[in-house]
Amino acid sequence: MGSVTLLTGQPKEGVFVEARSESRGYYEEATTDSFGRFRLRGLVPGSSYSIRVVAKDNLRLAAVERASPESVSVDVDEEDISGIGFVVFERPEATILSCHVEGNDIDMLQPHLSVEIRSAVDPSRIESVVPVPLSYHVEVRNLPKGKHFVQLRSGLPSHTHIFESELVEVDLEKQPQIHVGPLKYKLEERHHKQELTPAPVFPLIVGVSVVTVVISMPRLKDLYQSAVGMTSLSSGNTPSRKEPRKTILRKRA
Repeated sequence: MGSVTLLTGQPKEGVFVEARSESRGYYEEATTDSFGRFRLRGLVPGSSYSIRVVAKDNLRLAAVERASPESVSVDVDEEDISGIGFVVFERPEATILSCHVEGNDIDMLQPHLSVEIRSAVDPSRIESVVPVPLSYHVEVRNLPKGKHFVQLRSGLPSHTHIFESELVEVDLEKQPQIHVGPLKYKLEERHHKQELTPAPVFPLIVGVSVVTVVISMPRLKDLYQSAVGMTSLSSGNTPSRKEPRKTILRKRA
């Protein structure tokens, strides 16, 4: 029996401890509990074992970088062995945010989709933008711990399409490795209506007036000639006035 603690003395849960007998090929393993304690069972009396902390694909073990001592050798007899202790050193825990995308016509839309991650404290700060691959699965590592907003973005022009997607908040402080999804979206095409622009009234009136004048010009000419002809005819038919004869007075001689 033994225990595993951090350098501060805090118990470390979820650490794998193995006992291996190289000479006989025996092997046993155990995992520490919430108090950092482990118990290796099934050790064969009369055998020598090397006990050490081992790393496995375990999310809770990801923060352990190394252990001190590296290993402890024990000879097993009929009595229990206790007091074995390890101190583990943590490495900065890497954050992993993964997500997958679902939606209509995703095969056609995939080249235009990306996942945008913003800081929840300062939404204007973009932490990462990742294009959506053909697998529709996105994974982002080493984001700052804290709260973040995750949202799908489209590269299609906004004047031709309406794109809507949900906003998801995650807390990498509480859960450094998290999967979000599915991220869904809605896509609609904009249908533009052709609007008729009313023609200006004044140019229209002027145009109609000009056309009317042009069409009426031969008729006006005829009317003018008729008027001139009638005037001339009237002048010719008017009798001329005779001047009265003056009486000449003659004087007698």
